[in-house]
Amino acid sequence: MAREFASRGYAVVGARDKADVYVLNTCTVTAEADRKVRQWLRSARRRNPSCIVVSVGCGVDRDQASMSGLSDLCVGNRDKHRLVDLVEACLESRVIGFAQRNGVKAHGSATRTRAVLKVQEGCTTFCAYCIVPSVRRGEHSVPADEVVRLIEDRVAEGYRELVLTGTKIGVYRDGDINLADLLRRVLSVVGSSRIRLSSLQPRELSKELLSLWQDSRLCPHFHLSLQSGSDSVLTRMGRAYTLKEYDEALKAIRSAVPGCAVTTDIIVGFPGESEQEFSESFNYCRNAGFARMHVFPYSPRPGTRAATMSGRLSSAEMGRRVEEMGGLAWDSLQRYAQSWLCRQVEALWEGYYRANRHVWSGTTGNYLHVLCESSDPLHNVTETVVPVRIDGDRLWVRRIDEGSGGCEAELQGPRH
Repeated sequence: MAREFASRGYAVVGARDKADVYVLNTCTVTAEADRKVRQWLRSARRRNPSCIVVSVGCGVDRDQASMSGLSDLCVGNRDKHRLVDLVEACLESRVIGFAQRNGVKAHGSATRTRAVLKVQEGCTTFCAYCIVPSVRRGEHSVPADEVVRLIEDRVAEGYRELVLTGTKIGVYRDGDINLADLLRRVLSVVGSSRIRLSSLQPRELSKELLSLWQDSRLCPHFHLSLQSGSDSVLTRMGRAYTLKEYDEALKAIRSAVPGCAVTTDIIVGFPGESEQEFSESFNYCRNAGFARMHVFPYSPRPGTRAATMSGRLSSAEMGRRVEEMGGLAWDSLQRYAQSWLCRQVEALWEGYYRANRHVWSGTTGNYLHVLCESSDPLHNVTETVVPVRIDGDRLWVRRIDEGSGGCEAELQGPRH
């Protein structure tokens, strides 16, 4: 969207800057997401009372009435491709002048290192807790030729990592072309840039797909969403796999890509989750060895089956379970990070860490967040580094050309 605005002559500025138009691509997957959407829309209005505030995406499709009360313009998912035209029509009706039109370069076009490309849209699997199939109806894939063209454009613009994403990317299909076929075509044009995939489901993995990770340009990182480590909870959730199937997928991934990072999502406190079921989920996650776990308290979404289920947890019990699972997530991250101390890994340097111009922040192919001190201009540089110590949820690394250095785990920072 930002790229389209820039191509039409608009200056794209930071989210906290004063602007004539604010566009929020809304998320409605949880009640917390809805709260943050409302908060951001109000803050944009306070920043410039005369601006035009635009809501786009899933929040609009789920509850346009609420979005209309906070926005001048609401654009659903099906009309995203007309966003700039719709904004211009709104501007013309408001007669707002744009002093900064005339081909001003987009903020971020020369500063970002990672490009995200949506290659698939929509989901038809109605999990009991999820509103997404209602706001992103049907399953549609971007034609492979168009994906390849977009990849070529992003590579030409200098992006060193390209993330292929979608609502349910594993079901990608363009005629006879599946996800594995698409990746082969992408790898043929990506040059030295690396490719990362978004979330996959256990049944979407295949030997054909996993065999492609013999190419080092595919990031050794798989986000395999679990949601619960209890079979009975998975059944109530309507998830399309069992723990046995999930186990088989984990083994296949780790056999094909040794040392890779497997990250996941966990919902705590799904309606009716007993203490026994929570313990099953906790123990499964502890044994699975995830590199990162994103832990969420269950959030009821009106219009979903789970919203009418009985057995809601008290806020105190929900808080206790979230804290316990969150502690496990932290421990799992520490264990995975420690396993990479003193081992060579490839990092992409993305920018200064907390505006400190002496410390660079980057991400490795296997999704470790790394830091190094350097006066060299490292932005958008990919290089081999060696993690030497752990600092909270990040690792300090030694660049290969800096010679030898110590390698010891120094766990610092508060436990989350």
